Amino acid sequence: MNAQEWKVLNPVGAVDIEDHGGAERFDDFTGKRIGLWWNGKPNGDVFLNEVARRFESRYKGITTVRMWELDPSTTTAYGVTKEQLGLIARCADIVIGGLAD
Repeated sequence: MNAQEWKVLNPVGAVDIEDHGGAERFDDFTGKRIGLWWNGKPNGDVFLNEVARRFESRYKGITTVRMWELDPSTTTAYGVTKEQLGLIARCADIVIGGLAD
């Protein structure tokens, strides 16, 4: 009988997680810029357009920024780059993401 040698590998990599704390909370959305991010899945834009309509009817002076119109490359289910995240952060006071199927 031949002896076999096995090597067991652990596929889990070490991850460094930085604590950035919680997001700023708003008592009032009046005059704020609401960024709407969509991952491109079916009907996510329909959902976010309804969210925008409701925010706009409830708060005066609110601006909704549809990221898929501002920069279509941000519409992806595979993750956005650091540069795209920076763009999204600069364009809005708060971001609401729509992940739909």
